[in-house]
Amino acid sequence: MRIISFNELRNPCDFFELMEASFGEIAVPEHPGLLQRYDERRKHEFGFGVYRGKTLASFIGVAELNVRARSGEVEPALGIHHVATHPAYARQGLSRSLFDFVHDRYRRQGRRFSFLYTTRTLVARALYREIGYQEVPLSGPRAPRALLILPETRRRPRRNRTRIADLAVAEKLFAEATAGECGFVVRPRGWVLARLRQWKMKTDYVFIDRDGYAFTNPDRFGRYIEEFICRNRAAYLRLLDRIVAATRGGLVDYYVRDPILRAIYKERGARFRRETYSSLMVKPLTSASFRSVFGPRFFQSPVDQF
Repeated sequence: MRIISFNELRNPCDFFELMEASFGEIAVPEHPGLLQRYDERRKHEFGFGVYRGKTLASFIGVAELNVRARSGEVEPALGIHHVATHPAYARQGLSRSLFDFVHDRYRRQGRRFSFLYTTRTLVARALYREIGYQEVPLSGPRAPRALLILPETRRRPRRNRTRIADLAVAEKLFAEATAGECGFVVRPRGWVLARLRQWKMKTDYVFIDRDGYAFTNPDRFGRYIEEFICRNRAAYLRLLDRIVAATRGGLVDYYVRDPILRAIYKERGARFRRETYSSLMVKPLTSASFRSVFGPRFFQSPVDQF
């Protein structure tokens, strides 16, 4: 079986066809280019695939992650994304072979751990467990997801205005809030703007206050809050009022870690759910123990997904 890199594909459209066949996703030709251009985790390699005849039968994406250990040191790790097998070539061991290939390749390059995001309802999750992936114990494991249904209104949403220069405030606040955490807490300068550009999102999606910020993602029926960090209750209240004023429909906060914010949502009648749809998994590539390297809790945010 000949495994080739993304840059060696016969035609980039083969990748887009595979994504549509596997997930029903309509991938646009510029998407991998945007990820490689603006995401430092994909600068060197996007992934590897296998052909069967003229069809790209299976693919696995790779990313180069920086992770802070409990010792305070930062180490490189492997990140897995865009795992797909064409339905016509399912159950032939192609995906497993690609996993073996990238695990061995990055183990030899000194990576001790491999991470991937999946969902608890995805069939492939069983495969990930078979090849050694386990769910990561996240920081604040009992932190719930909050759903706030906003009252129906005919008012026009109030536009949020955020300048590119303001994004540095969010990066400073994040570094301050995660100073003692292990996990995906290593963000280079300009990280927030890069994430916005790679997904063609607007700076106005980030609500910023002198003591806090919220990274949001609106859709037609509401808004998702992917990261909400503030220094105090007053800042949470100010920003939440601004987010509500700019939103119609429902408001979902993916992961409410701070008990102060949890109390505010409760006061406003939010519904909470502890079960999560997404799942972060890890596989040791060497004899190193995940718990001994990172401790009992690991920080990640929906904004960190790769």
